[in-house]
Amino acid sequence: MFARTPRFPNLSRPGWVLAGSLSLTVGCYSGLDGAGLDSGAGSAGADDAGANDGSGGDDDDAPAASCADPSVGETPLRRLTRVEYDNTVRDLLGIATPIAATRFSPDEKVAGYAANALAPISSTVLAQYARAAEDLAELAFADPSALVACDPDQSACASTFVADFGKRAFRRPLTLDELAEYVALYEEGRSSWNGVTGLRLVVQAMLLSPHFLYHVEPIPSDVTTTVVPLGAYELASRLSYFVWSSMPDDALFAAADSGVLLDPDEIEAQTRRMLDDPRAQDTLASFHRQWMHVEGLGDHVKDIDLFPSWTPELAEAAEAETVAFVEEVIRNGDARLQTLLTAEWTIGDARLAALYGVEGPADDLEGVLQLDGSQRAGLMTQIAFLASKAHSAQSSWVERGLFVRESLLCQPLPSPPPGVEVNDANDPARLEDPECRACHLLIDPIGRGFDNYDAVGTFVTSDPEGNPLDVEGEVVGVPSVGNFDDAVSLARSLAEAPEVHDCVAEQWFRFATRRAHDSGDACSIEEIQTVFAHSGQDVRELIVAIARSQAFRHRKAAD
Repeated sequence: MFARTPRFPNLSRPGWVLAGSLSLTVGCYSGLDGAGLDSGAGSAGADDAGANDGSGGDDDDAPAASCADPSVGETPLRRLTRVEYDNTVRDLLGIATPIAATRFSPDEKVAGYAANALAPISSTVLAQYARAAEDLAELAFADPSALVACDPDQSACASTFVADFGKRAFRRPLTLDELAEYVALYEEGRSSWNGVTGLRLVVQAMLLSPHFLYHVEPIPSDVTTTVVPLGAYELASRLSYFVWSSMPDDALFAAADSGVLLDPDEIEAQTRRMLDDPRAQDTLASFHRQWMHVEGLGDHVKDIDLFPSWTPELAEAAEAETVAFVEEVIRNGDARLQTLLTAEWTIGDARLAALYGVEGPADDLEGVLQLDGSQRAGLMTQIAFLASKAHSAQSSWVERGLFVRESLLCQPLPSPPPGVEVNDANDPARLEDPECRACHLLIDPIGRGFDNYDAVGTFVTSDPEGNPLDVEGEVVGVPSVGNFDDAVSLARSLAEAPEVHDCVAEQWFRFATRRAHDSGDACSIEEIQTVFAHSGQDVRELIVAIARSQAFRHRKAAD
């Protein structure tokens, strides 16, 4: 690796640096319209006539006539998440070293999922981006031949590189003005140092551009409608970051170049192709980590006297178990929600097998663990879920019950009223307290049903005093689930509940769009839920339905 060169003074030019994007708050999104963006072949609009195709439903299930016109909720401007940044750097520069995950501030969340759409960028984050861009550019040019296929000291080579790299970095072709500016930056770098340094400065500047760091979806200046279709390049980018949590590949760029991506049938074909690619695992892992709230399980502290085997390494293995299980079901198995919620097997190593009380693979190998079906049923009885929703020494009725209400039934509950003393312990008395009863009747009877699992997810049959556990409960207000005998019977009932099917579809929509849905999304949500129902709750079909939906392919012109 060669020595660092001084930071190039003209990198402060607004067209090149993130400093010029400090004004790109949510309220200033329309300010990008005048930045000279050219969405190329994608500016013509989409064929909405086919938007509802493929639902598999009867005529009675088709959306109402009022859904014929595109409708979409508010779409905020957002930055790349840490996962998206690292994956993009991997695919753009061939650098697999995590940068964002280890250096950047935690992602802001919207509607439960990382979005980075809430606040203006801070000076701290700006400094993190600047240092990362400098370091990544240096790493990328440690071996210039790995990134540049021609002579870096030739202007013709630089022009070709700038156009090709810029298109991939910004996820759309550069405008003529941008091309000229970046070539000029190269020329200044070459005259001061050499051609390699000139190109390195171009890469560094592009990595600091808002067009790299933000999901930019410009609105044509001549728009006359309140809802506009995304251009082909914006669609390619939105699709790739949904299915891969990364930038488009050559095939997706080619579909955008030709404009064929504007056809919903082509979007479906591309989505299915992308789901078959190993990169789809990044999105499956990201969604389920966030949906199940098992991110950073290694940071959960457990009582070392009660649980001496619990270590950060074991916690990381449990989180990896959930990810491996999800991939096996969705990418290699039947992809059904019912399997995710009721499977009597998982993927793990000998350490996890010991917690489950079953025979496991030898040494550090990972394999399929066959579980006791009377004790385990899918994601909600896995170690990661149970340990993440527990205190250091005991389980948590609130956290386990709240997950079912908010993440599986989409029934958000209010925070405790001001002045109410919050007790983290599992306390039956609060069901008799008039200030607490209303909410805790919706939570505690569900959470108590998981009492067969201690704070690290081990199956137990009695409390610490040796008393038998009462794990029968009720999901109040949800007749399709109603009473249950234990967590296993609860999981099986939830897996069959239409309310859960609809909620999971909503959760995936929030994740795909990185925003809360509103009334403008109602038709798309209804259609997506219908597709999911008719597919037998096939998650792959759910992902395809979201990608085809009007809400995914459009945005509000006023955003």
